[in-house]
Amino acid sequence: MKKTLPRSIYAVFGVLVLLFAGLVYAWTTFSKPLTNIWTPGALTWTSTIVMSFFCIGGMVSGRMQKRGISLKVILFLGAVLMLAGFVVSGLLGNATGSILFVFIGFGALGGLGAGLAYNVILSAVGAWFPDKQGLISGILLMGFGISSFLIGFAYAACVDQMDGKGGIPWYFCFLGIGIGCFVFLAIGALVVRRPGPEFVAPSPKSGKKGKNSTEPFEDVTPGQMVKKANFWLMFTWATLTTVAGFAVVFLGTPIAVAAVPYLNDNASVLAIIVGLISIFNGIGRILFGALFDKAGYKVTLLGICILFIVSMGLLILAMVTGSLLFLILGYITTGLSFGGVTTSQSAFCNKFFGSKYYAQNFPIMVLVLLVASFGTKLVQAVQSSLEGGGMSTTGAYIVVLCGVAAICVIGAIAAALIKKPKTADKKSLEAGN
Repeated sequence: MKKTLPRSIYAVFGVLVLLFAGLVYAWTTFSKPLTNIWTPGALTWTSTIVMSFFCIGGMVSGRMQKRGISLKVILFLGAVLMLAGFVVSGLLGNATGSILFVFIGFGALGGLGAGLAYNVILSAVGAWFPDKQGLISGILLMGFGISSFLIGFAYAACVDQMDGKGGIPWYFCFLGIGIGCFVFLAIGALVVRRPGPEFVAPSPKSGKKGKNSTEPFEDVTPGQMVKKANFWLMFTWATLTTVAGFAVVFLGTPIAVAAVPYLNDNASVLAIIVGLISIFNGIGRILFGALFDKAGYKVTLLGICILFIVSMGLLILAMVTGSLLFLILGYITTGLSFGGVTTSQSAFCNKFFGSKYYAQNFPIMVLVLLVASFGTKLVQAVQSSLEGGGMSTTGAYIVVLCGVAAICVIGAIAAALIKKPKTADKKSLEAGN
């Protein structure tokens, strides 16, 4: 029997791996100095490409695990792809002046590598915590969520923004980040492992499983999963709430300036306030993960929708009153609610469809990101058309925020329709619960 480490150690290294894999979310920060070379419109396609290949990477990772390919091989492959992605986009992109290398490097190679790492870490580390699926999903995804803030902030502080103030050329920064990704993913590959058949999760303190036990309701294959109404209800909920979160994240700076105009004269304060979304996104992942374990899926999913609606109300109040306090509270609540979305997806997938096929099922659920990215473009297009039609900037954002609140109401309806499968009740009776 191979010697294993305390399961908390695997969780720590899982967070470190996802901290670097999560850099696919930091494109808006990484691309800022690149707007002096390529047009912002062209650069935005990188976000769509990276999300597409991130989803593909998750599916490939699931297939590789199904075929028995080891965690180490998958993570090392992810490490190589992420290093190659930053080298190709940075060094070759700069040397040739072609945006194609940015699409291929950061978009395709980086997204693919991140997707491989993301899926294998969630499935492997999550297997050590069958008793705390919501909490471990939240802890792991906290690393993924705050990476754009922590590493993105360091990048923004060091990189030459091409504004005459100096700094490190962006392509050298890309090289350094790529090396960092390779090192931490490779270390993760050496340390993280799956539990063996001898592993037994700690029993609840009470000695009994409560009604909100994280034991899966059933184990189903991907083909079986996509035929279930609960999958499509959850997919709808996750898509709508992800669009809500993305809309505020992508429009965070212009919304802040429209609500409190004097922030435009203080870039550092503006960055901190908008950064609250990322900070509380990480916190929300843990809080809602713990809530999922304690209160169950229904309370968690509906709670996220309600908090989203509250956050939209606060941002609308900020627009109407020009209040910095309402703006800050709006960004804090948006971050918290958005943080709960991915955590709930992961815990829900394990709870409703089982851990046996989790590595293959979860990448299908993650396709929400791809669908939501197009939904976000629609939100931005609506905002632009409203302004183009003569509506004031503030009025256009208020309409958009009302629309986001409305889709959260629809999301809440979808969540309310989710029902436990009959197999769950059968299991409960057999266990004497």
